[in-house]
Amino acid sequence: MMLLLMLGSYVLGFKLMARYFDSGIHRDGDIPSSLTISHTSSYESPLIIFTCERASYLQTTLSDIFKYIPRPCTFGCPIIVSQDGENSDVDNVVNEFQQKFASIGIPLFHIHHKQALKSAGGAYQALAKHYGWALSQVFDGRINAELPMPKRIIILEEDLHIAPDFFGYMAATSKILDKDSSLFAVSAFNDNGHLVNNPKRTLRSDFFPGLGWMMKRSLWKNELEAKWPKGYWDDWLREPAQRKGRQIVRPEFSRTYHFGFHGGASKNQFGSILRRVRLCEEFVDWAKEDLSYLEERTYERLYSSLLDHSVHALSIKEARRALKSNENVVLEYTDFDEFKVLARKLDIMDDEKATIPRTAYKGIVEVRPFEGSLLFLRPSI
Repeated sequence: MMLLLMLGSYVLGFKLMARYFDSGIHRDGDIPSSLTISHTSSYESPLIIFTCERASYLQTTLSDIFKYIPRPCTFGCPIIVSQDGENSDVDNVVNEFQQKFASIGIPLFHIHHKQALKSAGGAYQALAKHYGWALSQVFDGRINAELPMPKRIIILEEDLHIAPDFFGYMAATSKILDKDSSLFAVSAFNDNGHLVNNPKRTLRSDFFPGLGWMMKRSLWKNELEAKWPKGYWDDWLREPAQRKGRQIVRPEFSRTYHFGFHGGASKNQFGSILRRVRLCEEFVDWAKEDLSYLEERTYERLYSSLLDHSVHALSIKEARRALKSNENVVLEYTDFDEFKVLARKLDIMDDEKATIPRTAYKGIVEVRPFEGSLLFLRPSI
């Protein structure tokens, strides 16, 4: 049966790619509709990579994807490279990888957005326009008329490494995302990912990290598309009007690593901490992991118990002493100014968006300063 599944997937991929190459590269969203493919769940969770002109970065990201994408592809295909503007070096990289992915039966589509990154309005405005255009292309079924309508999408940018189990993590958490209305999205990133230890631990958060994430088609079509912002789309997603109290699933140990320290829209903001984020190199077989603890009420109960059984400290010095004794520790802060002081002493992210500290769950930020026990920075009760 497994052999038949593999053969079927490869035949579908080769058939799609053969017809795709006959049609040429997509330009400015002019996508041919003459492909033939059966409606299969393997193609209901495409992967899109946003790029502009950093061809060497794109090559690195596509190399990771080629190395780790499941074969036969059961999640994260087809692959779509969405390019803002025109760049021959980027075209060459995409052409190279179209051939590579074709050799393993996985279609890679190349779509172009007319809006160039350097156009009027600034990089963040151009990026938001590109995102909005490309997501509509995918969720409206314009990549190819014979592809099944996507149920969800995985989103990467041209400057992200992925972990060996990235696709397994996304596949496993998609099942939770699909059925849990209290969830907004899934992310593969931990903003404080330099102070971690457990590769199997997955958490709920009120902060949207981005940097490798997944959302459902229903979120885009029913809520976001009609009011998509003209700039700063990631901060916009963090606002209460969009998140609506829903949470994000994220790993303790990051499954993406941001290596694009030159030429991006953010101009390497938070680069000193982002450079130290640890990409998980251990392969976790997520299909065998029980993630039922992420159910909203179960998670809240288990997390509250974890806090209740932790030592309470009154200072960083006292907290460090308890942590070195293998105790989990709670250290409270009275307001965001005090949180920033504590965060800087711990060398973690000290900012907030829409009043929520990065990585926070109900205001609680957790890290492992010595890789073992957990330190919880919790707002005063």
